[in-house]
Amino acid sequence: MLKKVAKSGIIIISVVLMSACSDMDTIGPQSSQNESQLQSNTSQANDRMGDQAGVITANGWYEGKEIYYIDQGVEEGVTERGNNQIYLIGGNRLYQAQVVEFVPGEAGYSPHWNVNVVHTVPGKTLSDILASPYLSEHYMDEGVLFDDVEAIQDAASTGLIIIDHPGVVVNCPIISAQGAEAPGNTALSEDFPPFPSTF
Repeated sequence: MLKKVAKSGIIIISVVLMSACSDMDTIGPQSSQNESQLQSNTSQANDRMGDQAGVITANGWYEGKEIYYIDQGVEEGVTERGNNQIYLIGGNRLYQAQVVEFVPGEAGYSPHWNVNVVHTVPGKTLSDILASPYLSEHYMDEGVLFDDVEAIQDAASTGLIIIDHPGVVVNCPIISAQGAEAPGNTALSEDFPPFPSTF
């Protein structure tokens, strides 16, 4: 797990819309064969980009596992690209790291992510989500409300949350934990405030 460091001086285009990607810790697909393929793919990605010093990295979540990515920010003039989705829970790293839909080795993966922003539905609160089956198992120890796209979509379909589509695309290639910790890289803080009652 990356050491928690102070947030670097990043120009915030929008509190909600900037840096919506997530870096990779240890991704664990369903089978060991998929996991081996993922490790191979992320190693190749590290060879291409993780070795370059001085990049901004961040953690995120995929199917209950922590992941890491290089944060290359918003793609100017692009409102949608492909089907790869990233979810900002309440805003851009306001209360937890982002949640991603695909990882290297999966057919839908791309470093270009369509941004989705998750909010509580009017009349629903954090307590409703905490009492639901969609809550992350990492909530008690790390304060992570959601760690899986399917859980987010299910929570939306049952009326607990709404998902906004602001028409923003971010470029955030997923890399390994080793690539994220490469000398010269700057990691975004993993210290988040508690979720408010509504967000």
